[in-house]
Amino acid sequence: MNSQCGLIDLVAQLIEAENENGKPGRAKAELILAENFTRITRASGEEQDREVLLNEIENPRKLGLRRSLDDRERWECCSGDLGVVRSIVLVTDLANAQAKPMRFRNTHIFERQGENWFCVAWQVTKLA
Repeated sequence: MNSQCGLIDLVAQLIEAENENGKPGRAKAELILAENFTRITRASGEEQDREVLLNEIENPRKLGLRRSLDDRERWECCSGDLGVVRSIVLVTDLANAQAKPMRFRNTHIFERQGENWFCVAWQVTKLA
């Protein structure tokens, strides 16, 4: 794991914001998503702008999902004012103990704005 710019920690905070749901989750995500955040492309192909994503974090379509970063595969790279984090997020349906966790490749693009890093784009792909 290359942790030269601390962006993996920001991704972990975004994932935790999704787990929290409600206003606390939204407030956490607002601190990390840039005002100029372009889109998240969900595994379903749906694209959401910043406001739609924040609304979904606050009011999730499906409750009981728990997301976690897979510690075995995380990567980040920073150059100048841009950074990329590539990770795998495991999603467990807490309401269905029989279900295996689903695996999703997440790619986050960050931009340094002033002294802080902010997420400007996010791509999710479901893995087999």
